[in-house]
Amino acid sequence: MTGGGSGIGAATVALLREADYEVLAMGRRRDALDAVAAATGCDTFAGDVSNIIDNERLREAVASIPTPLVGLVNAAGVNFVGSVGAATLEEWNRTIAINLTGAFDVTRQLLPALRTSGGSIVMVASVAADRAPQGAAAYAVSKAGMAQLGYVLAVEEGRGERPVRCNVVNPGWTRTEMADAEMAAFASIVGLDVESAYRELSKLVPLGRPAHAVEVAQAIVWLLGPNASYVNGATISVDGGHRLIDAGTVPFNFTIAPRTLDELDP
Repeated sequence: MTGGGSGIGAATVALLREADYEVLAMGRRRDALDAVAAATGCDTFAGDVSNIIDNERLREAVASIPTPLVGLVNAAGVNFVGSVGAATLEEWNRTIAINLTGAFDVTRQLLPALRTSGGSIVMVASVAADRAPQGAAAYAVSKAGMAQLGYVLAVEEGRGERPVRCNVVNPGWTRTEMADAEMAAFASIVGLDVESAYRELSKLVPLGRPAHAVEVAQAIVWLLGPNASYVNGATISVDGGHRLIDAGTVPFNFTIAPRTLDELDP
């Protein structure tokens, strides 16, 4: 489990432990990993998925565990805000290195063990993988690549005596540490608090709110397990219906006008 120290990753670790899975949570921050381990009893591995040496060490750590590797969740991710014209090459490279190349290398390292057990892989991408968000160029491209990597794996690894399944989960706005930071940045610009910022950015979501991390984790755990045994190469959007909104008809359903702070939802 990469990205296991916080957010969707930590919520997934908790659900897997509740289901009696042995879990090895990987993350860059030792303090966050220690907190997850204390709460769930999982094993931890401190490392950066963009570092090939760390990923080789991860493979060795997995090999030393007596139980077979039956699942891999690639949930490590970062987001540098910036359009194509504004993002720096350093920000672009760092985003691709963690979100896409990191997922590739971790998967490459662990595929032999997954082939032995007939395991399952879940890529935690984003609704940004199949949309064109403004100001998140590197993030959107990295998540689109991550989703495509999942589809390629589904085809390449789906045959054989012990097929390896691979599926993709696309979360929408989800209440996590990373999203909280983005909400705080938005809130500071328009003079809101974080809760009001979440409400503003969820106004066009059919369910009218962001997801809780556990709601995304439930989809991941289902895809990993035996109840999804014939689900391969699928994308599950956990986004409250976000992806269904048609920009061309929004003006017919909403009043588009500048709003003052007094007019925002309390």
